[in-house]
Amino acid sequence: MGRFYSNSAFDKFRGAAGRARPRGAAVCFAAVLLVLFCFASQASAMSAREFYRYAKKYKCQNPFAATVQSAHETANWTSELWMKARNGAGIKADKAWRAARKPVYNKSSVEHVGNRNVKRVSAFRKYSSTKAFLKDYAKKIREDYPQSAKQKDNVWLYFAGLYKGRHGKWATDRNYYSKLVTKAVKIAPQIYGSKWKTKLRSQFKKAQKRLEPWQAQAVRKAIG
Repeated sequence: MGRFYSNSAFDKFRGAAGRARPRGAAVCFAAVLLVLFCFASQASAMSAREFYRYAKKYKCQNPFAATVQSAHETANWTSELWMKARNGAGIKADKAWRAARKPVYNKSSVEHVGNRNVKRVSAFRKYSSTKAFLKDYAKKIREDYPQSAKQKDNVWLYFAGLYKGRHGKWATDRNYYSKLVTKAVKIAPQIYGSKWKTKLRSQFKKAQKRLEPWQAQAVRKAIG
């Protein structure tokens, strides 16, 4: 004999199902929003070739080196700092920047202090456009990293110059040079085409006597 449900029991079941549907719809809606956000992020992310063209247009001292550094700093132009502040190199807002009341974007970041990784909230420079960033980046290289600014045609010496800034190194990460070298080898085919390895090896041949031994070793390991 089938079970008999009273009207009140059925009404309770129907009410519970009705309440479940909005929750399920909300979950589906949230999932759709997440997918759309991912597609939007990918759509707004810049390619290496596109950034390189901008770097050449706005007179960066070494457009290829600038492209490599920015790709590393922004995880190929997908980072929060790039998306929200168009800051393509992790440039912090110093006292002069803040005193001029220029835009700032506060964000937590990991810094290498001694042998430890320390998470800190820092104020970064915020830019209105890629053009504004690249102009300020070129100015910073010219004023604070003159050894890099001189290397218009040598990416390896440009990176080495980031360790000899007027106020110290560009980054606290002790593996920063090696990471830039690795990124350069990955990006070079997109910029230089089939002759990328010949070009990078030629630059290394000119640079190797001026590099620190560990820097030269990092390049040899990367380009073979």
